[in-house]
Amino acid sequence: MIWEEILSYAKTFGGPIAGFIGGYLTSQWQWRIEKEKQILLYHRELVVGWRSTLIPMIGQSQDNPVLWAGERQRAVMSSPQYATLRQHLSARAIEQIEDPTMKLFVHLDKTKKRTSDWNHHFPLKIFIEEIDRIEKQWKLV
Repeated sequence: MIWEEILSYAKTFGGPIAGFIGGYLTSQWQWRIEKEKQILLYHRELVVGWRSTLIPMIGQSQDNPVLWAGERQRAVMSSPQYATLRQHLSARAIEQIEDPTMKLFVHLDKTKKRTSDWNHHFPLKIFIEEIDRIEKQWKLV
């Protein structure tokens, strides 16, 4: 008699309880997937903003050499895009980018034809490498 009552209660309440648990787990799973999509979208927007705003502010590899310390450095460091990027940069990159001293690179080998090297564009190279590293870390590429 006791087992019959237990089975009747299980039939009566088991379905709704299983439905509630299944619905709850499904909604939690969908919420988690949506959250990951939103984070991925936010990370993509950050990277696009950094590339489209900061890189042109710093200069391109074909531009004439310009000293980094000074107005260009202050303009980049005071931009909102740099503020969003700074928290993701490595300590070494922050130290190099925010160093107020002037960096000079000398082309020592006079026999070789001067190519468009990145030496005088050292902040551009740092920014590009760091943004690439962050993209890989966030699995955007």
